[in-house]
Amino acid sequence: MSIKLEEIIIHARNWFETVHSGASGSEAARYHLYPDARIYTPDGFALDLDTHQKLHAKWTDEVHEIGDFYITELSSSPERVRAEGTVYWEARYRDSKTKPSTIKAVVGENWILERVDDGSLRYVIYQNTFFHLLPGSAPINLEL
Repeated sequence: MSIKLEEIIIHARNWFETVHSGASGSEAARYHLYPDARIYTPDGFALDLDTHQKLHAKWTDEVHEIGDFYITELSSSPERVRAEGTVYWEARYRDSKTKPSTIKAVVGENWILERVDDGSLRYVIYQNTFFHLLPGSAPINLEL
């Protein structure tokens, strides 16, 4: 059984819901093959899942709209694919006194996913390849 784009989109939507739900890093880890996973960003950060979840706690009203994605089969045993595409991301700073306070960005995503024994998918590698801030966007602040 090969990994289909529709499965990847469902997995990603569930992941994004977990990201902005206030879940802990250990709860977010269920979407990753390795519990010590990192989220790699284009500016050199490698965020562990606890830090990633704490970072997202700075924001509210998050939106993740999945754009076009393309998949490339990497392996049939284990079933593994690369998914590359874009996500529109919007989030408002909870404590920002500056205006604008809403981040609006198109984010490049590069994921490697693997099917595990129960048939579900897990991220093996999760990389953001670019953040393109849109006009009128607040800056992205990655400080905790």
